[in-house]
Amino acid sequence: MNKRIKGEFEEFIYRGEKTPFSLGTLVVVCLCLLLLIVITFTQLNLTHYWPIGNEDAAFGLGTKKYLYIPQIPVVLFIAAILGARFGSFVIILYLLIGFFVWPVFALGGGLGYVKSYFFGYILGYFFAIVFASRVLYYDKFSYKSMIYASIVGVLAIHFCGILYTTILGIFHLVNFAFIKQALSTTLSGHKVIYDIVFSFVAIAISIPVKQFLWLAMKNYSRPKRDARTTREAREMRRIEREKAG
Repeated sequence: MNKRIKGEFEEFIYRGEKTPFSLGTLVVVCLCLLLLIVITFTQLNLTHYWPIGNEDAAFGLGTKKYLYIPQIPVVLFIAAILGARFGSFVIILYLLIGFFVWPVFALGGGLGYVKSYFFGYILGYFFAIVFASRVLYYDKFSYKSMIYASIVGVLAIHFCGILYTTILGIFHLVNFAFIKQALSTTLSGHKVIYDIVFSFVAIAISIPVKQFLWLAMKNYSRPKRDARTTREAREMRRIEREKAG
C-alpha cells in the first residue's frame, strides 16, 4: 500500500519532462504573459557600491544608483518555466497584443513599432528562450547550465538589439548619433551585468515555481495502465520466451 501511494505521489513531481499541452499549461502561459506586460512598466531603483576609481572613495568604491527594468530576467524565467515552444508562444502573444490590441511595449505599440530600436531586443527574446530552455532542460538545471543560459541568453538579446538598431541606421530610420549612444550604453557593461545577475536569480527562482506549477501543467488525460493488463502482458512475454527457447 505504501509503495502504491508513494508511486502515485511521485507522478505529481516534476522530473525534467517537456512541458505538455494542457489546460493548465495554457493558464500558465497567460500568467507569464501578464507578468511580462507588468514587468515592462516596472522599474527597480537599485542602489549599491560600484568601483569609481576615485582616490577619495573608500577602497575605490562609491554609491551607484540605477533604474533597472527586469524584463530580460523575466524572459529567461519564462523560458525556464515553459520551455522553448510555449515560451516562444508567450512572446508571439506579446507581439500580437502590442501590434493590434494595446501598446504594451516599452515605447508604445502598433505596427510602426518595428521602426523602434527596442523591437530588435524583442526579436532577441525568441533566441534567448530557445537557447536557454534547451541548455537548462538538457542539463536538468545544474548550476553550470544556469550560468551558461544566463550569460548567453542575455548576450543574444543584446546582440539582436544592437544589430537591429544598426540595420535601422543603415536604412536611415534611426539617427547614427542615436546608434552610438545605444552602443555606448550597452557596451559600458552596466546593463549587461545587471541582466546576467538577475537572470541567474530568476532561473533559480523558477525551479521551485516550476515544481508548484507542474501540478496544473501536467497532462492527466493519459490513461493509467491496469495492473491486470500488465500482468497478462508479462505472462505473454514469458510464454513467448519459453517457446523461443
